[in-house]
Amino acid sequence: MRVQDVYNVIYTHTEGEPLCIIYSGVPYPAGSTILEKRAFLEENYDWLRKALMREPRGHADMFGVFLTPPSSRDYDAGLIYIDGKEYSHMCGHGTIAVAMAMVANGLVARDPSGLTRIRFETTAGLVVAEVAHEGDRVLWTRFENVPAYVAAQDIAFELPGYGPLKADLVWGGNYFGIIDLRGTSLRIAPENGSELSRMGLIAREEIRKKVKVQHPTEAHINNLNFVTFWHEPTIEGCLYKNVHVFSAGQLDRSPGGTGTSAMMAYFEARGVIGLNQPITSEGLLGSGTFEGCLIGETTLGTVRAVRPTVKGTAGMLGTASWTINREDPVDAGFLVL
Repeated sequence: MRVQDVYNVIYTHTEGEPLCIIYSGVPYPAGSTILEKRAFLEENYDWLRKALMREPRGHADMFGVFLTPPSSRDYDAGLIYIDGKEYSHMCGHGTIAVAMAMVANGLVARDPSGLTRIRFETTAGLVVAEVAHEGDRVLWTRFENVPAYVAAQDIAFELPGYGPLKADLVWGGNYFGIIDLRGTSLRIAPENGSELSRMGLIAREEIRKKVKVQHPTEAHINNLNFVTFWHEPTIEGCLYKNVHVFSAGQLDRSPGGTGTSAMMAYFEARGVIGLNQPITSEGLLGSGTFEGCLIGETTLGTVRAVRPTVKGTAGMLGTASWTINREDPVDAGFLVL
């Protein structure tokens, strides 16, 4: 055992979905863009991602974010999202949580009005959050996400045991393959987690075979990582219940922030909802909701897109100062799949 560098983190959850916020210990190159910062992490600090996301400090479903300095005065901070397997372009449950944590822990100056605005730089684009607070209480976050759009509809594929289905490919900060489970026997519930995970990975591979993924304006965004299953809600007043399957088969416990953005674009394209029509989304656990709204139209290059906002709340779980022995293969992080 020897003295190691120390990395300070904050732990939160958003409707059950965890977040490890890594806010110290990484010497990002001065003046670097968010893409350059991610490349720097991938080349020099990917071991830190693995050590904090994986066992013994994390677990198979841990999610995290590197909270970085801004690259210019146009932003207040940068967000680089991670899990035990890879990096994500954006994360809504994470944005809700990190914005509230920044206000609660003094990482950003509070606006005297009780509504603090934070401009985040992500690898998906600009995300603007507003955090409500009153006295020593931090109440909620609402953020305007990057523009969302439907890239493809009615992608036919076969899901073993559940017959022929169709998926829509939708961008909402990440690309999602959205699949309607109504009419099948597969239900979205924690007790069906293993089956949902297995079917999500199969569906993702089938969709990847059928469509080429490429963002209209961001050349670096060309991957499908998320599959969303949805059916009727179990909470009164919700438009739907869904679960997002991603990376190595992890299940988002929350309704999903980028997922709610994609789902609103999906429903708007099919005429189910309109602009400026608030909706409520239900997640895997059936115990909490997000509020969403499409506040307008825009374009991504020549592609029509919509402007999603998502509102939710997160809870503080604790803080930690981690030391990591990179010479110990167990201490450096491992996964049991």
